[in-house]
Amino acid sequence: MKKLTIFIAAIALVCFSVPAMAVDWNFYGSARMATFYVSDDLGDATTTGGDDGDTEIQWDLQGNSRLGANVKAENIKGQVELGLKGNGSGDVDVGTRRIYGVWDFGSGWMKVGKDYTPTSQFISGQVFDADLGLLGVGTNYANRVGQVAFGFGGFEVALISVDTRNVEAEFVLAGTTFNISDGDVDKYLPKIEAKWGMSYDAWNFGLMGGVNMFTVQDVVSSVDGDKNDIDVTSYILGGDAGFNFGPGYVKAAVSYGQNIGTAGWSLPGNRNQAAYAEWDGDDDIESVASFQGALVGGLKVSDMLSFEAGLGYRSDDPDSDYPLGDEKSNQMAVYVQSVIALAPGVYVIPEVGYFDGGKTYSDTDATTTFYLGGKWQINF
Repeated sequence: MKKLTIFIAAIALVCFSVPAMAVDWNFYGSARMATFYVSDDLGDATTTGGDDGDTEIQWDLQGNSRLGANVKAENIKGQVELGLKGNGSGDVDVGTRRIYGVWDFGSGWMKVGKDYTPTSQFISGQVFDADLGLLGVGTNYANRVGQVAFGFGGFEVALISVDTRNVEAEFVLAGTTFNISDGDVDKYLPKIEAKWGMSYDAWNFGLMGGVNMFTVQDVVSSVDGDKNDIDVTSYILGGDAGFNFGPGYVKAAVSYGQNIGTAGWSLPGNRNQAAYAEWDGDDDIESVASFQGALVGGLKVSDMLSFEAGLGYRSDDPDSDYPLGDEKSNQMAVYVQSVIALAPGVYVIPEVGYFDGGKTYSDTDATTTFYLGGKWQINF
């Protein structure tokens, strides 16, 4: 018994004498308020009251206000970030924006968790619509998604949760609703995204691409009643670049893809026509080809004042038999802003801008939006 006690004591002494791995937690937060005058022309659509327009102020806590922490421990780092969306009666609305860890193994790194993916193009500082940044109207956006990613130098590849957006819901075909979700959605491969880029003192660039595939099995045809397996494929290709010259800068981005809305590479809504793959009612899908481009320029006058302007363009071209219409839709966004730093971490950002929704796939006028106001932000 005495020997056992000495043995246990020796183990304890060794364990407690090993220095603990130092973990550095750096907490942060960001409170953001949107205060804008917004005027919508609904085109050929109307409000529930039958009006063709809507004008009001927006005075809300932005849904991307956040609380988070950056963590570092030797060759491992990570980030936890919560989105604080509560506003008035929605005080309990808190969501996980990001949660991931990164292991640096010398020749590269591995990331596990939920984070932005390689195909997102963050070149714009547009603040309207919760810091939209021309996403979905000029620049590509892949959201924050669960992934296993690897990086080697300037190359990054991510294996991501497959997006089946708008597939496990009802599709609308020529005014009649068919439920494709009666089929079995099977995913055989993860969504794959990759990017290669470099950054220098005066300029930077990035090239990116991705593919998203799945199959809906045993879909009952509305034509002959047979069961069919429907393959749904989306892809995206693009690039971006930035140039700095003294106090000024210019940034640009382009992308081209198919069914980018289905793969989650787009922000659907009245800013664009979504670009979802649509079931043809029988044994196949009809697709949408999308092109996006954006140009942003800015000038830093001082540490307290800077200016930025941006222009975004998007074109969605559906197949000739696309169920919701076969007309090409062209959308545009433009904005001008100033960034005023009242103190370190304290910002007021006045901005004026305009969105032109163009035409819908059925050749009706889409929504246009004019806005004027600003964002108030304190980082702490």
